[in-house]
Amino acid sequence: MTPDVVRATGPDTWTFLQSLLSQDVSDLGAGERRVALLLTPQGKVDVLLGVTRDGDDALLDTDAGWGERLIAGLDRFRIRTAVELALEQRGEAPTAAEDAARIAAGTPRMGADLDDSVIPQEADLDRDAVSFTKGCFVGQELVCRIDSRGHVNRHLRLLVLDPQVAPVPGATIVHDGREVGAVTSGAPGVALGYVRREVEPGSEVSVDGAPAIVRIRPGI
Repeated sequence: MTPDVVRATGPDTWTFLQSLLSQDVSDLGAGERRVALLLTPQGKVDVLLGVTRDGDDALLDTDAGWGERLIAGLDRFRIRTAVELALEQRGEAPTAAEDAARIAAGTPRMGADLDDSVIPQEADLDRDAVSFTKGCFVGQELVCRIDSRGHVNRHLRLLVLDPQVAPVPGATIVHDGREVGAVTSGAPGVALGYVRREVEPGSEVSVDGAPAIVRIRPGI
């Protein structure tokens, strides 16, 4: 499973990225990588990416098929700025085995578990991909408001099922007779899906009629 990689070059590269991304990248060391978000102005996820310093350049990696979306998102703000963006590597879509391992590890993927309807805190992306001390970035208002005095109404959870059951995206999650979410990624025995916050980890639910247990994703 290889990512798309975008190279950013030019004298304004780092000030440009610092002003837009949710992560503080101003002091990245050579070869160091940090996870970041490019958010919509409304504070939703546009692209999840990694940022690595390569000399004076920045290497921006994201899920396969999302490099052009990343370039387009950054281009919207590239006005009178000395930065060039180029897709340097096209990634390969994950195999079924790789995707199953990703789901079991609780790792969200762009286009499946993440899109521009998702608030970072719903997928716990604020833990590693957001700096609340760096200053302004695109979409900051919503993310910071939730951090300081709010909460989100759903969370991305791991669902554990019988190994013979492979949920499909869109499968309905039901708890106590009420629909509480939907699957976003599925593989035999595991799935990821957004579940309403009142459904506690450890709860028993059904996924399109199949029994499942709600778990916090590994590493959260």
